[in-house]
Amino acid sequence: MKIKFFLLAGLSALLLTACSEESDTVEEYADWQNKNEQYFESAYQLHAYDLALMKYSLSDASTAEHTDYILVNVIHEGDYDAKTPYLTDTVQVHYVGHLIPSATYTTGYQFDASYQEPFDYDTARPTKLAVNGLIPGFTTALLKMHRGDHWMITIPYQLGYGTSTSSSGAVPAYSTLLFEIRLEDFWSKKQGDRE
Repeated sequence: MKIKFFLLAGLSALLLTACSEESDTVEEYADWQNKNEQYFESAYQLHAYDLALMKYSLSDASTAEHTDYILVNVIHEGDYDAKTPYLTDTVQVHYVGHLIPSATYTTGYQFDASYQEPFDYDTARPTKLAVNGLIPGFTTALLKMHRGDHWMITIPYQLGYGTSTSSSGAVPAYSTLLFEIRLEDFWSKKQGDRE
């Protein structure tokens, strides 16, 4: 009888503990599509006159919506006498990518970076990327950047990973993406030389 009592008491405690853990669990990305749409809409409305709007170049201008644009905050201007990368070029960049703030990540979850923060030119090594191998919003920014540019960009989910989770699983579907990008250099593979 005593064994049954202790067994039942132990089982009851386990069940109560399991129930309390469930109620403490936070769903990180609850209502994520709606939150991201509201975030980008708000950023677009607040900053449309302050920030540069860059249209995704493959969209049809006659049917363009504001989600066909990325928002750009120029932190530092580079060499504006120089050319900008072509779609077929390779770039060297420093970058950090965040999601919008969520339940646990109040400054936004950092899903990717080419360096350890804080940024340090002495230790950071730029990453080589093919311009045409990136999400549309990142590509759009690179096609407009000059060597030495340092930008903060906001990409609507339509120009990011869209309605799918990224292949790494780090970026949920419907995620607005926030990138800090520094364009160090670019070159054409055909030429073999840097421009």
